[in-house]
Amino acid sequence: MSKTKIVLVGFLFWVPLLYSQTTIKGKVVVKEQTAEGIHVLNLVSEKATITNEKGEFTIEANEDDLLVFSAVHLHYWRKTISADDIKNGFIEVEMTVKEQKLEEVVVTEYTKINAQDLGIIDYKPKKYTPAERRLRTAEQLKWYSPLLIPFGGMSVDGLINQISGRTNQLKKEVEIEKKELLLKKLNEWYENEFYTNQLNIPEEYREGFKVYTIYDEEFINYLNSNDTVNGSLCISKLANEFLTYLTSDE
Repeated sequence: MSKTKIVLVGFLFWVPLLYSQTTIKGKVVVKEQTAEGIHVLNLVSEKATITNEKGEFTIEANEDDLLVFSAVHLHYWRKTISADDIKNGFIEVEMTVKEQKLEEVVVTEYTKINAQDLGIIDYKPKKYTPAERRLRTAEQLKWYSPLLIPFGGMSVDGLINQISGRTNQLKKEVEIEKKELLLKKLNEWYENEFYTNQLNIPEEYREGFKVYTIYDEEFINYLNSNDTVNGSLCISKLANEFLTYLTSDE
């Protein structure tokens, strides 16, 4: 075999190793709160996972990758993977609970309210996504089975779902589906050039930034209400934060 072929074969062998990632185990700790269901996102590789009931998770990462931890009731947390983290194969993150403050109460008078508007009669059925329908079926209670009276009349399928943990998995699928729908709507708002030309987001981090935005409650509200004006102001603020995290030494 010629030297050129030997070098080429060696290069093809080592390329996958250069881009391989290390599987890191981790644990999220929340004081006096559950750490289950916290989203963990690698902004570089765009891989994500969710913590279990003990706050534990595993995710693939390289040195200098940026992990984002988020949950509705917790403050965001960012963690840059260091060489020691790769060596140890384990990280621990402590998150804090958000304070829920009621800033203002607005009372609006409606003069044309009726029973249909209140949903008392002739209401329109709620629209469910596919994941929500699967979860609704899994959790549905049925009273026709006498053998299940001690369990509150739950159907056989519902009981099996609870025992096997399938219901919890379906709940996680619902949350993931919601994020996917938000991403779809975000892609309808802006072209890819908007992120690089207007927000100065590097192209290799563009998709990661999109995922980053749909974990911000304020921006989610603008997306759901189709408020593109305030949404654009909010996403500009998020872009500045995102770029700060990318350039920080944390």
